[in-house]
Amino acid sequence: MISDTRSRRTVAYCLVGGIVHAILALWLGAAVRGRSIPVSTPDTPSGGLVVAVTLVGLVLLGAVPLALRIRKRLVTPLVALGVLFAWAFVSSWFHFETARDTGATPTGLYADSLFGVLWFVPLAVVLLLGIVEYAVRTRFDSHRFSAVQN
Repeated sequence: MISDTRSRRTVAYCLVGGIVHAILALWLGAAVRGRSIPVSTPDTPSGGLVVAVTLVGLVLLGAVPLALRIRKRLVTPLVALGVLFAWAFVSSWFHFETARDTGATPTGLYADSLFGVLWFVPLAVVLLLGIVEYAVRTRFDSHRFSAVQN
């Protein structure tokens, strides 16, 4: 019964964290580009699919590091997400500010796109760092505990 309650609570925390992450990423993406958050509906079904996959991906990107922190006590996925998030939006902010100051029109993908349609890239980085931390912890923890027992 306790594990069932913990599991539900973990899912709830991760879902809330993922939704907050998605809202923050969308808001910062709009602020960096000097626009409001887009509220329009896509013109085509494929556009709707892209929007849906992006939103689900942003929620997952925020939820997965939280789940790894809560369930496995892994720190690096959450820290990596924070560092990537800050780097992406600060570097994009400077790029767009320079473009606005010079009157240029910025085109192409920028670092803040990692927290939009390219959400799977930071998710892969976060998961890879989580795997490395888990491997290091299990390797060194097992040796430390076996040495203490002898």
